Amino acid sequence: MSEKPSDSGSNSEAASRIRVKKRDVLSDQWARLEDVTFDYLRSDGQWQTQKREIYHRGHGAAILLYNVENETIVLIRQFRFPAWVEDGDGFLLEVPAGIIEKDNPEETIQAETSQETGFLIGKPEFLFKAYATPGSVTEQLFYFTAPYDSDQRAGVGGGLEEEGEDIEVLEVKLSEAVDWIRTGKIIDAKTIILIQYAQLNIFR
Repeated sequence: MSEKPSDSGSNSEAASRIRVKKRDVLSDQWARLEDVTFDYLRSDGQWQTQKREIYHRGHGAAILLYNVENETIVLIRQFRFPAWVEDGDGFLLEVPAGIIEKDNPEETIQAETSQETGFLIGKPEFLFKAYATPGSVTEQLFYFTAPYDSDQRAGVGGGLEEEGEDIEVLEVKLSEAVDWIRTGKIIDAKTIILIQYAQLNIFR
């Protein structure tokens, strides 16, 4: 007789429907790439063997810097090799972001903001966290916002040269950034999410 899965959406349901059979590490350099074979209990009660390649690259944090009085936000522009391979450009407009260090998203995004943009911020507001590409990558992004003042800067930003960063900093009107999404000039998902959040919740 076939085993029927529970209707529950809890973690115990996943535990009863997944049987990991084999895990092989394919690469473990900057991040870990793993080949996993597992049995999955389908909703029709049948077990099915599946294989996935899973990329473990740690979690990240991203932030939207905004100035309500000037109706501006801060974006950065930097080269992304995978995007260049895909579409031939590679220079993307993004919000400041970075890989979380010491398991502290807040401190990480404060440091990334200073390094990448030069702006000094106080305590950022945590919004939510979400998976970026849950079909193959374990990474979650922690989303933040914070007000900024053009006169409060520790430097010009630009990122860390030793990490290969060469970042251009832009202050742009929110309305212009929204147009850039419509025209395809902004194509980075985390940036689109935060700009749309700002439209709905900050610049009302």
